[in-house]
Amino acid sequence: MFKLLLMVSIYYPLSVGLTFYQKWFIKSYRLPLLIVAGHYMTKFMLASVIRLIVEVVQKNRRVRIPVQEQLRWLMPIGVCASLDIGLSNWALEYVTISLYTMAKSSSIIFIVLFSLLLRLERWRASLGFEACLIALGLFLFTWRSTQLDLRGLLLVELAALCTGVRWTISQLIMQGDEQPSPLRHPLDMVVHVQPWMFVAILPMVFVVEESELNYKTLTTYHNEFQPLLILCLIFMGGVLAFLMEMSEYLLLVNTSGITLSILGIVKEVITLLLAHHLHGDHLTNINIFGLSLCILGMMVHSWMKQDRKMQKIPMRMTSSTFIPSSYPKNEHEDRKLLLFNEHERV
Repeated sequence: MFKLLLMVSIYYPLSVGLTFYQKWFIKSYRLPLLIVAGHYMTKFMLASVIRLIVEVVQKNRRVRIPVQEQLRWLMPIGVCASLDIGLSNWALEYVTISLYTMAKSSSIIFIVLFSLLLRLERWRASLGFEACLIALGLFLFTWRSTQLDLRGLLLVELAALCTGVRWTISQLIMQGDEQPSPLRHPLDMVVHVQPWMFVAILPMVFVVEESELNYKTLTTYHNEFQPLLILCLIFMGGVLAFLMEMSEYLLLVNTSGITLSILGIVKEVITLLLAHHLHGDHLTNINIFGLSLCILGMMVHSWMKQDRKMQKIPMRMTSSTFIPSSYPKNEHEDRKLLLFNEHERV
């Protein structure tokens, strides 16, 4: 529990800080997709250098994934992650943080659906109830009738769909024992996924921002020629994005895609409360009711998860008493635990 709280305490400041940093940056440098492409390059360089240092210190070569396996597993993650981040940053040009959060709340529905399709979760009525309750609560919490922008809304919903695909496949790879080349450490995952993310974002940069891609626009910030400052600001955002993505994968390895989504929603609530405070907005009764529903949904999820854990304990005790130690299920569980402990170390 302490380990989870520590990871969450790292994830929240990074994620909230990056959201406000990006919103602030693109107000004066209106090339959000190019900025994201710069973040991908920064993340890949940082992860590669750190991984090389770890290999030298530990004198142990880390996992390398063949291209064929990357095409099968990592390319879908990279493309969906790139579209998720790229579309989200693009949408921030047209919508407020409140509307963005309201629309992105549907991502938990997509994650539940894809988790069921990939058999990462078993269908339970409580699972659907939790997801709908949280999504509805966050929708009402961010409700503003004057904020609607159809173009921005469509972009955010497409990003939410990509979120669902991204995290369910990532969970399948990082937690599954039967994958041919499992990536169980966040550092290895970042190194292998970033190139695919960069390849996926490039066409979007040229299609969407082609008219702005000229020397003057690229090097002008606040109506002044400041290319070095622009590079520094993109690099700083990339460092934040790298640290945040590492913390996301750490949470995914230790929890699940659905739990990560719920933790992300808590982060979105914190972001919105900060936005309300900084911009002097007032919460309406509908907003307060939505926040209550959101918190209730999270409490139901936590309670149901704890209840399932408690139910497994007597089942394991019974199986260890009455079932021989050579039973395949116990061997599988022991192997899974050993694998997880091995790959958890840097």
